[in-house]
Amino acid sequence: MYRTLSALCVSALLAAGTAMAESTASPTIATVNGEVITELERQAHLEQFKARGQTATDEQVLEELITLELMRQEAVKQGLDKSAEIEVEMKTMRARVLANALLNNVTSTIDTSDEALKAEYDKQVAQANAQEYNASHILLEDETKAKEIIIELDGGADFAEAAKKYSTGPSGENGGDLGWFDAGAMVPEFSAATAELEVGKYSATPVKTQFGYHIIKLSDKRAKEPQAFDTVKDQLRGMVMNNSIADYVDNLKAEAEISKP
Repeated sequence: MYRTLSALCVSALLAAGTAMAESTASPTIATVNGEVITELERQAHLEQFKARGQTATDEQVLEELITLELMRQEAVKQGLDKSAEIEVEMKTMRARVLANALLNNVTSTIDTSDEALKAEYDKQVAQANAQEYNASHILLEDETKAKEIIIELDGGADFAEAAKKYSTGPSGENGGDLGWFDAGAMVPEFSAATAELEVGKYSATPVKTQFGYHIIKLSDKRAKEPQAFDTVKDQLRGMVMNNSIADYVDNLKAEAEISKP
């Protein structure tokens, strides 16, 4: 006989808090001291097994439901349902069950067809206006030294040679060349300064980051090629679902009267 009583099943029992109710839409498959267990309850319980990656026969599921009902009745007999802690836990778990049911209703109305996702993809691509940059930099520990090197560059010094001579960063030996990168690959201060430069120009003042002081030269820039729709479709689906749920919850909060002490 299948005798495992999982924590999830116990949680479901506590969430119920009362005898398992008879459903007129589902046939009775057992009674326990007069309390009814229905086929609908067995099917719901079987889904919990599947969610845990377990398999069980109808008889095994029924045996567990009977055990849960016996334990529920004994807990009530001992007055455990009157405990403040148990009442709070039962209230919370009931709220979670109902919230999940509500979310299932909400998500069932969200359009995640390929057409809808493609429209969102096109919108994201248009808004991103993503750029890639080809730049070099000279990294110094001291701001004063960085300003002195800028003066040298203004006087006609070669940027790559100055990087080889002065830069403390690993790219110094390559003339400060960082190759192509997008804004997200660099710290915010560096990315912002790079984006403001004209191609062929270097920063007129040192750019401070957590690594030191940078003199940045922008060699080239180009529009970043977006990832293909098919490669990000699943990610987009998750984003659309999450955003829709977040909007729904925000609307509930906006319409509610909420007070905090």
